[in-house]
Amino acid sequence: MKGTNITHNSQDIIFKKMSELFKDETLKYYELNLPKIISVKPTELPVINVSDRNMDFVFELEDNSLLHLEFQTTWKKADLLRFAQYDIALYQKERRKINTVVIYSGKYESAENELDMGLNKYKVLQVFMIKYDGIKRYKEIKRKIEKEEELTDKDLMDLVFLPLMRNEKSEEEVTKEALELAITIPDENKKEAVIGSLLGFSDNYVREEYLNKLKEVIRMTKIGASLFEEGVEKGKREGERKGKLEERKELIIEILNQRFGEDFDKRLEEKIKNANEEIINQIKKNILNITLEELKEILK
Repeated sequence: MKGTNITHNSQDIIFKKMSELFKDETLKYYELNLPKIISVKPTELPVINVSDRNMDFVFELEDNSLLHLEFQTTWKKADLLRFAQYDIALYQKERRKINTVVIYSGKYESAENELDMGLNKYKVLQVFMIKYDGIKRYKEIKRKIEKEEELTDKDLMDLVFLPLMRNEKSEEEVTKEALELAITIPDENKKEAVIGSLLGFSDNYVREEYLNKLKEVIRMTKIGASLFEEGVEKGKREGERKGKLEERKELIIEILNQRFGEDFDKRLEEKIKNANEEIINQIKKNILNITLEELKEILK
């Protein structure tokens, strides 16, 4: 996730929780006539130049085809081209049929679903969350939890998708409310499945600065605490690595000053301070026999 110190590797935990919840109910929930989901797949693709982000989610279906799921809180015609490029790259990698479904938040009642390129046409299925009453479902689920009634699979799915339903508040505010409500679910497995799914999806429609406000809510749960702490530990390790790199740079500057004297000017010193780890390692390896011209060439 973006701003919560939850690392990219932690998505494995989130995807596992999503798989537990989504296998049987997702497609029924959206009234999509597709084979059952059997697993969540990684979304990194080798050839994507259209954006610095990945596809939202890819699921493997029972018939060996794939479900490409995108969540949209805005609409632009260019999005269809982006989804088409994703699908071409995904097909190139997997060589399987792809079913692309775009889920629109409660702000939208309709959107174009086809890209006409002449003989070739690209089409997606669509789900408009405006038909789901988020305020009503929040109250119903909260009442059931307070009365310690067992939550159905549909209740759990509604809680996950609450931020995208028709609401008076923003997706971000509703995400926070949904997380706070999910924390109170008595069943630990259901709680973790809902929270993991909320975290997985919220990264696609919640601004980074608002995710920081959710940090304390996330940390109150076992799954959230483990994800957050992993991020902290990784941050510490990254900080230590950067600290050691700075120490190496200082040592290299000191040695080169001794070797080249005034010829090693402030401009070269500044370039070393700004150099990446690969360049620093290259200089360090040859520091006792490197010539001034070779140094300048490396630092170009």
